[in-house]
Amino acid sequence: MIYSRRLFFTIVLLLGSHESSFAMAQAENDMVTVLDKKGYSIAYYKSSIKALPPESKKVWIITNRQTIDEATKQRVGSVRSNILFNCKYGTYSTLATIQYSEPNAQGKKILQTETGFNLADDPVPEDSALAIIQKQVCNP
Repeated sequence: MIYSRRLFFTIVLLLGSHESSFAMAQAENDMVTVLDKKGYSIAYYKSSIKALPPESKKVWIITNRQTIDEATKQRVGSVRSNILFNCKYGTYSTLATIQYSEPNAQGKKILQTETGFNLADDPVPEDSALAIIQKQVCNP
């Protein structure tokens, strides 16, 4: 009886770890890195792209802050932003911004700094990571 319980829990643990590694691999395949510099990287999730009428697309963008050494360890590991692009006019609005303690929006949420539908329609800055994402999202 004891052996069957151990076997059952061992199988459950092995299956659970296999599925979580598959989920991590899938998440890595879903992430498109746009910029990778010494102190940070910027990417977006392909599966998060949603077409909204008229001529708009919504996408989750993630900014990972990379720790250079233990002395410079930061409290915020990543920032996830929900961005709405107006593909016709080349503008964007930030719908939400959430800070996380770990890279890739892992770990505990630290602070949700912006939320709501404040459609600012700011122009997308030229030659920026946001401009690259807009081109890839609006013109797949």
